[in-house]
Amino acid sequence: MSSEKRDVIYSVTNFLHCEGKYLMLKRSTNAKVDANKLNGIGGKLEPGENYLDAAIRETKEETGYEVSLNNIQFVGIIKLHGGYPQDWVMCFFKIEVPTLNIPHGNYVKEGELIWMDKDNVLTSEHELVDDLNYCFKEIIKNEGQFFITEEVGEDEKIKEISMSILPTK
Repeated sequence: MSSEKRDVIYSVTNFLHCEGKYLMLKRSTNAKVDANKLNGIGGKLEPGENYLDAAIRETKEETGYEVSLNNIQFVGIIKLHGGYPQDWVMCFFKIEVPTLNIPHGNYVKEGELIWMDKDNVLTSEHELVDDLNYCFKEIIKNEGQFFITEEVGEDEKIKEISMSILPTK
């Protein structure tokens, strides 16, 4: 790992769920980050904003769903370095929504929103952002929160990973 000082991006990734399905965003092919890859809903924190407020705001902006604290569960955090121009600290949330009918529709400026059965996300034909291969099972198991540090290569694939789980009591 390089000791070079890098800028850090703070972001949220939300996994909206309803009736055993998870809403995934397939990023557009011209996206600056993770083009044509599947991920949850989310984005960068605004100045002065905390992770929870960002999760609520990003959910409304990207999907149109209005959610409250009663719908949200913190599931983990990832600290990522390398591979991208900046390092990232990402908080992950599960958010229950009342209907599969996406208020903004399936096509948004970031890409295509796709409802997927929870058991098919990891085996679908879509390419996932690489960290989902390591943490998505933890998100759906709902047995604790994960804490992950990743070193990512230039190919945006994980080269090294350290993962701890804090069990739910």
